[in-house]
Amino acid sequence: MDTTEVIIVGAGPAGLALAMALSNLRVKVEKELDIIEDPRGIAISQDAVRICWDLGLGGDMDKISHELPHFNFHKTSFVNAPFFSRDMYPDVLAQALPSTIFHIQPMLELAMREKLNDSQYCELRCGCTVIGRKQDGTGIIAEYTDAKGQPGSVRGSWLIGADGKRGVVRKHFLEPSAGVRQVSGTYKYDGTWVAANLGISLPEPDTHPDFPLWGLGYTPNEVYDLFWPSGFHFGCPPGKPLAAGRFGPIEARLWRHEFAQNDWNDTMDAEELLWEHLIPMITRKYGNKGEGLFPSGEVMYPRDCIEIRRCQPFHFNHKIVNKWFDDRTILIGDAAHVFPPFGGQGIASGLRDAQQLAWRLMLLQQLPHTNRSICDEILQAWAQERSYSIRLAANFTERNGKLCNYGDSWKFWLLRNIDWVIQWIPFLRGMPDPLSTIEASGFKTVDGGFFSSKYGGGGRLPQVYLSSQRTGPELSDSIFGPKNTVMALIVVVSDDAADARAEARRALDESGIGETVLNGDSIKVVSSKPYTNVADNLEVYYPTPVEQLSEMGVPIRPLYAPSNLFSRFNADTRFVILRADFFMFGLAKNYLELVECITYLKYRLHYETS
Repeated sequence: MDTTEVIIVGAGPAGLALAMALSNLRVKVEKELDIIEDPRGIAISQDAVRICWDLGLGGDMDKISHELPHFNFHKTSFVNAPFFSRDMYPDVLAQALPSTIFHIQPMLELAMREKLNDSQYCELRCGCTVIGRKQDGTGIIAEYTDAKGQPGSVRGSWLIGADGKRGVVRKHFLEPSAGVRQVSGTYKYDGTWVAANLGISLPEPDTHPDFPLWGLGYTPNEVYDLFWPSGFHFGCPPGKPLAAGRFGPIEARLWRHEFAQNDWNDTMDAEELLWEHLIPMITRKYGNKGEGLFPSGEVMYPRDCIEIRRCQPFHFNHKIVNKWFDDRTILIGDAAHVFPPFGGQGIASGLRDAQQLAWRLMLLQQLPHTNRSICDEILQAWAQERSYSIRLAANFTERNGKLCNYGDSWKFWLLRNIDWVIQWIPFLRGMPDPLSTIEASGFKTVDGGFFSSKYGGGGRLPQVYLSSQRTGPELSDSIFGPKNTVMALIVVVSDDAADARAEARRALDESGIGETVLNGDSIKVVSSKPYTNVADNLEVYYPTPVEQLSEMGVPIRPLYAPSNLFSRFNADTRFVILRADFFMFGLAKNYLELVECITYLKYRLHYETS
């Protein structure tokens, strides 16, 4: 029988992300099953974009996605001017990266698979079907048939169900034996939509010589931009609720078109309904060059330039499991929760599940003493944090969903006008965006989360570009992210770097904390300005000045500020214990507080020296 440490069933974004995160932490992984059928997610939003970069996918994103420039709410359809539009370029989340990207899911999964193929810690077993599970003391056995129908089995310490909302792990293993099921979440939505993926090709004067807009000076690309506008668009009543926009790299010219069809029955023809809904939106009376009404009258985008690549109904609701794990079987992604499509939170939440679980599994594999009680306690803290995060994601989805499904309201009218006024008052422009406030607070309000409330833990560390005396600008996550430990120790200095780092090392040495949790290599020193005391012979990182980034061609987003890194520290913070998912376990202002923080960390881990 083959053996490994973690067995992951399902190879969608959540399962692949967990495999990548575990491989980066050098945990052995077996991946079962092939790419999910009929992938339909197109959006990755908020901190999940940051997770993609942390997994090493940043260099692939231009090939598989584009950054969302703005989202828009319209009356009826995207033919009409939006009554509300939000610019998505500013760095409101303090992560120095896009806040939302629209991708091609199979290409995302392919990029993830290619990285896993290069890892010595992960084996992909495509085409397998898991048919059984056996619990065996501190291990678990997954039984499967391979692509040729031959039986096999693999033994590991953990079994992860990442196989979707109808997957075998929850439906066949946990639901009968432990009563684990998906129940209604906080967003009480239930509806059926028709969802279509369209491939758009450009009409050309040679291929469509009679197209009326050539005579008005339009180019093929200008025609495309007129009929298929950039950004993402929500259409509100009157008319059917709508969600539509571009996805994938811009040059791919892919369009997602979804609309509510709550009276759906199987006698209906989805493609016929699609054309009925779409044609009024790709029929224009006037352009965007100020030329007024077209002399030829209404102009429709050529139907032979529109390829329907998928068109079918989907039932949307919000659900979450009543229990995230049972002993050594854990659920992530759509196996644990599902969302309506109004907030781009489905794949994003699965990526969060994976990142926040990976370091815990590494920890549980490495702790010198574990039992069922310790494992349950550590996983329960993960479940508490994930449940809180799902509620936030549902709230965000609900706000968009209400606008999309029911239209504008006086409350939203008031809020957006207040927002408009704030933009024009200089001393109010520094007011934080509500989303950024939620992002900064992280898990601070979560009861039972894995952090020290006494020492200000639970918040998320911002991301900026850092430089040192030895290296050019890098994203801070790539510098602070632990490589062989589950946490990092950040030392904040001004002019005493050597002494401060020595204190941090002494605290680790005297604490007896395990090398897997924190060690000397996990100590990183950072200063708010370039460190000039070269006699220390230490690598001290500092936020790269904006001017230097501009000179090097690094794109600078509105609201990006190098000082963001220190904005969530206290003025006297000297040490920060940082989890591998970039949430802060605790902040300490001196050596004694650091020792107390580490002592509490050992207590939470039930860590004992041999």
